[in-house]
Order: sequence, then structure tokens, then C-alpha cells
Amino acid sequence: MDLVKREITAETITPYFEEYFGHKPTHIAAAPGRVNLIGEHTDYNNGFVMPMALENHTVVAVAPSPTGNHRFCGSLGDQIYEIPVQDALSIGEPFWSNYVRGVLALLDRRGIKIGPVDMLIDSNVPRGGGLSSSAALEVSVCTALAAFAGVEIDPKEVALIGQSVEHEFVNVPCGIMDQFISANGRKGHALKLDCASLNYELIPMDDPAVSVLVFDSAVKHSLADGAYGQRRKQCEEASAIMGVPSLREATLDMLEESKDKLGDVRYRRARHVIGENVRVASFAQALADKNWEKAGSAMRSSHASLRDDYEVSCAEVDTLVSLCDRIPSASSVYGSRMTGGGFGGCIVALVKTEDVDKVAQELLQAYRQETGIDTTYLITRPGDGARVLFKHTPEKHSLRQSEHGNNAQILSRD
Repeated sequence: MDLVKREITAETITPYFEEYFGHKPTHIAAAPGRVNLIGEHTDYNNGFVMPMALENHTVVAVAPSPTGNHRFCGSLGDQIYEIPVQDALSIGEPFWSNYVRGVLALLDRRGIKIGPVDMLIDSNVPRGGGLSSSAALEVSVCTALAAFAGVEIDPKEVALIGQSVEHEFVNVPCGIMDQFISANGRKGHALKLDCASLNYELIPMDDPAVSVLVFDSAVKHSLADGAYGQRRKQCEEASAIMGVPSLREATLDMLEESKDKLGDVRYRRARHVIGENVRVASFAQALADKNWEKAGSAMRSSHASLRDDYEVSCAEVDTLVSLCDRIPSASSVYGSRMTGGGFGGCIVALVKTEDVDKVAQELLQAYRQETGIDTTYLITRPGDGARVLFKHTPEKHSLRQSEHGNNAQILSRD
């Protein structure tokens, strides 16, 4: 079934905030989930990725708390958790609050002291489907609290704060891509990110005739965790053998010259990463030219490389990608590939907008027939990155230590 995007706006969340806390929010912010269009397992090799922000987002409403403590409500219908201000700077319960606690702690280190706040969170980013609901939460909380504090934080720094939250408070050693696109995305654009320098380019992707279909395989295989570390090590070994700092600096000619030294497995791992960086560039140019056939071809090649050289796909995901070329409406699918870390999760496809609903229904039926699995999908176009939806600042709600050593990233005050 389609994952219906329940609309969440400043107007929809405000009545709930009043119901929960007895007063109006003073600041409301939003940040989206993401799907990676191409560029897989290149991030930790200092390579290139090309995600886009979803139209689905997480919305955070805040206001000064009259209790002297922080009060958090994680979703509509959830209970309110009251936490002393100092206690909220360390790991605690409930687990989801560590995303908020982490942002508070990282802001505190930067000299941004957040007063007691009431906070309500609502989201229509699907959870557990590899669409970065956690990054949307971190970035939306950071954006809302920065607005509340009367400071503007560079979006790159917002992304780094979110990544640090994952590392320190949630124990997930993630790359920067998810938080970066959530903070820096722009409606109608994909984002080509250099994971080494964090320089990026926004590529127009605003053709109304093309939609993005994200289709969940509804499986996640348990071998994934150890396999990630194994592949990262294999890439590092391949780089050392070729005498380059990372596979970012390697070329296909260098790869062929070192083929015997690398051995089959390291050779294929490196071939994927080097080739994937080339495919990201090709895909970006295809988007700029609105050459959807060329973009689809790059996606198909990416999936074949992930399946055969990097070996991070699985039977169910391969079935979905294959079905995109076999369903009756296959001519309306420009291309598809697995997206995310692999061993399950979602595929992403570029589809003619006029036929996208038909394609999705045919995929649902065919996938059910071949695997017995009922699943969900999402139709989207590139959405906006993090933004403040509403702010009202009649008085100062926070203190900032201007002499703090890390405050160079803070650009201005309201």
C-alpha cells in the first residue's frame, strides 16, 4: 500500500501542543527524511553520494516550559516525559529521547544554553525503512532549538551535530550523508555531495513528468552489521595496495594495474567504489540534461555493481529491481536500484509520473506473487531541507556564552 503522507504543518501541530502543554509553541521547525538516488558505500571511501530530501518530514514545536524542567513528547499520543535540564545533557530514558538529549548536549558544548523547554514532535517519515527518520529528528530538533535560542547555525554544522548525536548518544557510527541532505536539501533538487570536503552541488530535479518511487522490500537480513565492517576493511586494504589515501583517489587504470596484487574480492570491492563515483557524476549530468534514460542506465549499473561486486544486495531486493523491468508498465520505469546499506531495505526508481501509480500497484502484486510478501511504497519528489516554519520571540529564552571556543559556526542572532 502507499504510505500516505499525513500532512504536518505549523497549523496542524499547534493545537496538539496547546492540548499537551496548555500554551502555544513559540518556534516550529521541520526537517525531511531522505532517499539516496545513487552513490552507495562511497561515503566512507571519501567519495560522492547523491541523495534527495523527501517531501515527508519531522516537525518539532517548542516553547519555554513553565515547570523549570524540559518536557518532551515524542509523538502524538505518547506520554510527556519531564527531565531536569542538566540531566537532559546525558544519555537516558526513554531511548528516543537520546536524539533530543544529544542535540541539547552538542548545542551546550557550542555555548548555546537551552532554557527549560516544552517540545512536541510529530513526523510522517516512515520509520525503519531506511529513509533516515532519525536524521530528520536530529536536524529538526536542532533547527527548532537554534531558532528558540535566537541563533542561526550553518546547515553544515547542523549536519555535523546530528552525526555526532548518532555517534555519541545512539552508538551508530553513521556517515554524514543523511544529516547533510536533511539540513541542506532544496525542493526540486537532488544534492551531489563530496564526502571528503563536504562541498556540494544542488542539481535541478524538477521535471513534473518524473517521480521517485521508493519501494520497501520489507526484509532486513541479519548479516548486515558484520558485512559493513568487513567491506570497509577490504576497501582500506585495496587503497593501501594501490598506494592511495582512499579509493576516492584511485582510478580504473590503477585498479587494473594492481589486479593481481589485490586478489578477486578486494579487486571487485574497489571496482564498485571507483565505478560508483563515476556513475554519480554521470547521473548528475543526466539530471542536469533531463536525460532520464541515461539516469536510469546509471541506476541499473549501480545495482548490478552492488549485487555482483560489492555483494550487499539480497534475493528480495534483486527481485524488486528485476520486476521493474518485467511488469507490464516496465517501459514507464527509467531505472531502479537498491538504496541504503543493503541486505534488505528499499529500492528507488525513476518513473514517469503519469504511470507511477500503475507501476506501484503492478510491483505490489508481482512482488507478492513471487515472494509472498505484502509491503509498502512511497511516491515523492525532491522536498525542502530543514527550515523554520514559525517563530515568535517576544523575549530572550536562552543564554549564549559568546566567549565559547566553538562559537565561530554561529552566524547571527534574531
